[in-house]
Amino acid sequence: MGSIAPEDEEVTVVEVREASPAHYLLKIESFSLLSESGIEKFESKEFKAGGYKWKMIIYPNGNTRENGSGHLSVYLAISGTSSLPAGWEVNAIFTFFLFNQLHDNYLSARGKMRRFQPIKSLWGLPKFLSHKAFKEVSNGYLVDDKCVVGAEIFIVQRQAIGECLSIVKSNGSFKREWKICNFSNPGKNWLSEEFTVGDHKWQLKLYPKGEAHNKGYIAIYLHSVDSKDFNHHQKVKANCSINLKNQINGGYKKRSYCKWFSATSRTWGFTGYMPSAQLHDQEKGYLVNDCIVVEIELEVVFKHSVKSLS
Repeated sequence: MGSIAPEDEEVTVVEVREASPAHYLLKIESFSLLSESGIEKFESKEFKAGGYKWKMIIYPNGNTRENGSGHLSVYLAISGTSSLPAGWEVNAIFTFFLFNQLHDNYLSARGKMRRFQPIKSLWGLPKFLSHKAFKEVSNGYLVDDKCVVGAEIFIVQRQAIGECLSIVKSNGSFKREWKICNFSNPGKNWLSEEFTVGDHKWQLKLYPKGEAHNKGYIAIYLHSVDSKDFNHHQKVKANCSINLKNQINGGYKKRSYCKWFSATSRTWGFTGYMPSAQLHDQEKGYLVNDCIVVEIELEVVFKHSVKSLS
């Protein structure tokens, strides 16, 4: 039995099957006259498959421009493209068939998935079958100078989810003091006004009595206000320095970090920023007239987001 030329890299699967092609069949009578008459190629009438119009093109003596000499060359061309939208493309897997008239089955060769588009609207197999195998009487492909070829097309619908990852380097920076008076107000936790850095809103949170798991310390945090609306992939990386001012000598106690803020990590800071006893020590200069001054230095350095592609 004849076979598809093994050197044809366009072929992915070669097999014999009983079922006839689903989309197109062409019976050629007097094949030798087609070759001898000087007809370089035969172009079929339009047929429909997968919602598109197609034509089958056969080179009886092979497509010499694609090194198909000595072979039967077969191609598919998408047709009726004037009715398709601008920038159209169609992804398709095609199979070509040759009827074995002795065994009543079909030799089939499946091509690779190809993208049909305005700059490349024709794909096929330049070495579908060698003339030697095709014309060998015992193979059954050419009997009484007659043969039957066919085509089947599977459209690959675009269903993949497209996303675009964007990481942007930012230069947004901010520095400001936050003065809190009546600091010793029992049971009072403090929340600063919102401020904007790197197109995002922020706040400082301060807990004079600390957190339940870390009593005896004051806790100070930077909170990302609008991260509650971030999607799963959206993040903002910030360099942050939270500084407690010494109101006697003008110095600062500084605590710093660099963290990614997201919908699930909206607040970063220090549960044990400073022991409460140290803060209330009048000689230390951090609490004066029941007021403290917190300085925030904030720089948004990166933004990370993923958007869906239409």
